[in-house]
Amino acid sequence: MRRRDFGKFAAFMAAGLPAWNQPGVTRIGAEDVQRLVRAAAELEAADQQVGGAPLVDTAVAGLDRALALLSTGAYSDATGRALMSATGELAVQAGFLAYDANRHDLARRCYSDSFALASAADDAGLTVHACLNAANQAIALARQNRGSPSYALTLVSRASDLVRGQAPGRVHALVAARQAQAYGVAGDRLGFGRAIATAWRELDAAVNFEPVDDCPQWLRFVNAAELHQHEARGFGDIGDTAQALARYDLTCAEAASPRNAANARAWRAATRAENGDTRGALEDGVEVLGLLEASVASPRTREVLGPVRAVARDASGGDEFAIRFDALTTTAAGSNT
Repeated sequence: MRRRDFGKFAAFMAAGLPAWNQPGVTRIGAEDVQRLVRAAAELEAADQQVGGAPLVDTAVAGLDRALALLSTGAYSDATGRALMSATGELAVQAGFLAYDANRHDLARRCYSDSFALASAADDAGLTVHACLNAANQAIALARQNRGSPSYALTLVSRASDLVRGQAPGRVHALVAARQAQAYGVAGDRLGFGRAIATAWRELDAAVNFEPVDDCPQWLRFVNAAELHQHEARGFGDIGDTAQALARYDLTCAEAASPRNAANARAWRAATRAENGDTRGALEDGVEVLGLLEASVASPRTREVLGPVRAVARDASGGDEFAIRFDALTTTAAGSNT
């Protein structure tokens, strides 16, 4: 995936649905819904390769187009519900892309759209997806003293209620992992420990009972590497940096998409910086910068490197990191104006 290919996704989204502003009433059929589902899947796959920043505007434009079709098109009741669900899933995807791009107000708007569509379509699975993604954003903002872990736990509780009684699967592991994240940010060591242990048990059950191809695409990322990263962040949140670093070492050694690999290494770099390992922090940080400069446009990941930038000021060999980090920050700020 290269940045010159980003325009292909805009074209794909443009071709994914009929025009909503053409004369007369637009008739929507099942094939149009499937094109929208495929477009959202393409965006999710692209995000794993290149990050959210270059994709979010395309996703939101597609979302606005789908919302317009819902309000102006003609379709059967069954097609309408399917279109609402597909549009809601696109809204969740757009919300995550906005979150990865540090455009948090836009992410909230997209998640709000997804909740409304889930309610209208009576789609419990979409509600769960939206709850867990919105909780993830709330947890990330809480780490910056800009969000509430209590709000995140409320969202996760709603998701938990909806999946209670379902067969073993990755959704149960993700629910428990989100609980662990929220408890960690809140400083609840006991709650974090219980929740992360549950997440591992649920993942073991999912591996045994749920073939990965049988679960929704948005849950296929839930694996050992993902839980190790949640566990690492939780240990960091409760102040156990030795345990956090041990988990980050595991995460960084496991196979991952380019965006996830960059994010995991950025968190290890930041934790090393906070733990006094300036040399290790800079080594990891420089590697992450290389990914961010070459192929992964993820302002969320760049922001994680803040503690590395702080120690680079007085570190031997830190000048290169500081110059490159500041250049990326300036470029990102200019692209959001």
